[in-house]
Amino acid sequence: VQLAVPTGPRAISILIWERGAGETQASGSSACAAACAGVRLGLVKSPVTVKAPGGTLEITVDPQYAITMKGPVMEVGRGEMSSAFVSSLGKIPPAKNVDPTP
Repeated sequence: VQLAVPTGPRAISILIWERGAGETQASGSSACAAACAGVRLGLVKSPVTVKAPGGTLEITVDPQYAITMKGPVMEVGRGEMSSAFVSSLGKIPPAKNVDPTP
């Protein structure tokens, strides 16, 4: 669930609530959805600066509604996958009815 409020001609502020996780500091997909909806409804113009409690992203929405997201990145953790897990990935059947072209 998102609460999105236009705060300027090219700006939106969002709050995000995820089932099972509660309030979420940031979400790239939420920022893209809010920007796209705002542009589609004529509330903001692209590029849109989307501010969430965890940071700010710049979302560009083109006339065909293709979306580009720009923002900072940082490492928040590291991990290793077991060889058994990696091996099991090859056994997952490919998705059906999916158009792989962008």
